[in-house]
Amino acid sequence: MNAERPRVGIGVLVVKDGKVLMGMRQGAHGAGTWSPSGGHLEFGESWEDCARRETREEVGIEIQNVRFAAVVNDPIPAWGTHYITIFMRADWASGEPRVCEPDKCSGWEWFAWEALPSPRFSPVDLLLRQGYHPLYVCHDKLVRDKIVEIVQAQGQTADFYAADEQEYKERLRAKLCEEVLEYLESEDTEELADILEVIHSLTAITGTPREQLQLIQTKKRADRGGFETRTVLKKTR
Repeated sequence: MNAERPRVGIGVLVVKDGKVLMGMRQGAHGAGTWSPSGGHLEFGESWEDCARRETREEVGIEIQNVRFAAVVNDPIPAWGTHYITIFMRADWASGEPRVCEPDKCSGWEWFAWEALPSPRFSPVDLLLRQGYHPLYVCHDKLVRDKIVEIVQAQGQTADFYAADEQEYKERLRAKLCEEVLEYLESEDTEELADILEVIHSLTAITGTPREQLQLIQTKKRADRGGFETRTVLKKTR
């Protein structure tokens, strides 16, 4: 069995004014290709700390809002390397990019993600194949009917679709859990309104209109009461 193990690298996608910082690599590994800042994850180091350290050491700038973006598996037998590259997404905080380690990078420039230069470091190409975009925010959840219109009115691009009936029901159930948890955390009355909206949408799937749900609630209240007396049932026998 081969005793060698993959190494872990951190790539840092630093964003400023809608552009990503890229540098021309020097040295043996990926020389002559464009890559974001980054380096090896040290023993006991967090991904976020590694991203901040490597960017400071290589570029001389400070970053903020560091968070996980994506991960790629990149074995290159021709180079005798195998890296797991963890990409972190960060916002520029302060400083001007400069070449702090000329043996590793010959220069830094800002590029639009859609216009990244070539040739690119292999993990970057793998990231592109995944469809990742540093300016996109992934939501993947059911939203109110006018949310897309509101997003577009703010000048943003929205990627959306209409779910079929089965997916719609599943996402409504997930939405109900989401809204209940948000209310439990905030105790905000508006969250209760969101819960009601989800409930009405769930009952509408079965053909129960809002008015009928209200009648069911009223009858059940008349038969079994509400919760005003704060009664806690401990046990029966």
